[in-house]
Amino acid sequence: MSKKVGQATPEQIAAWKKETKAKFGENADVYEYEVDGHVGYLRSVDRDTYSAATAKITTSPAKFNEVVINSIWLGGSEDIKKDDKFYFGLIDFVEELMGKKKGILKTL
Repeated sequence: MSKKVGQATPEQIAAWKKETKAKFGENADVYEYEVDGHVGYLRSVDRDTYSAATAKITTSPAKFNEVVINSIWLGGSEDIKKDDKFYFGLIDFVEELMGKKKGILKTL
């Protein structure tokens, strides 16, 4: 298996997991995103990140995803954030990175 651009060591990934859980709680996760031989690492979206991103919607709705991704980015290939074809693919996962747990809503 060849090394991918931005690939982190197992030790670095373990450190990110430990730091993420310590700072954002036990339910916070670390994710690996891979595209065309490039790898990026991100953490779960927290409320403060979501709030900061939502505040940007009034100036530019596209800034929401940019703020989220820049805030949760841990490391890896910077091309994922800079190259539009990679970036636009990543933003499809922003909602998933929020780690939402949906329940059942019913009228009583």
